[in-house]
Amino acid sequence: MKRFLPVLLFCLAAAACFSQKTLLIEKIGTPRKYFYHTGDYIKLRVSKQDTLLAGKLWSVADSVISVDALRPFDVQIRDIGSVYKRFYFPRKFGRYMVTGSAVIFSIIVINHLINNEKVFTPDLLYISGSMLGAGLISLSLSRKRCRIGFVWKIKVLDMPVN
Repeated sequence: MKRFLPVLLFCLAAAACFSQKTLLIEKIGTPRKYFYHTGDYIKLRVSKQDTLLAGKLWSVADSVISVDALRPFDVQIRDIGSVYKRFYFPRKFGRYMVTGSAVIFSIIVINHLINNEKVFTPDLLYISGSMLGAGLISLSLSRKRCRIGFVWKIKVLDMPVN
């Protein structure tokens, strides 16, 4: 037991020194937390240069993160104005609905042309228009803006969190 304890402490210290840092965006007072690791897609607005950066998170340090848009761009954490969280299901659903709307529209139009009927009928606009509207609404709700300030905070964690 006396030999096992120092080895265990050494392993834990080594794991803490070489662990991957995690960027945490959290809403104070609520359980909402978003974790970002290196290689994750991130979109943020830098308030100092009033720039919108979108790309992969290249590296996370104590006070600087690097975003790889065309080249790695270093950003101070205190200069970040807002972070845009992307939700995958509404985005995917919206893309499918918009694509499905175009496919249904073209199928109905081709069917009407083949049968020598009036091309633009109410059923064409009801079906494809409602699918297009649902897709556009879903696409607009697939992103959330987290304004950094009193409510949303950015923290850098020294441990990997999944």
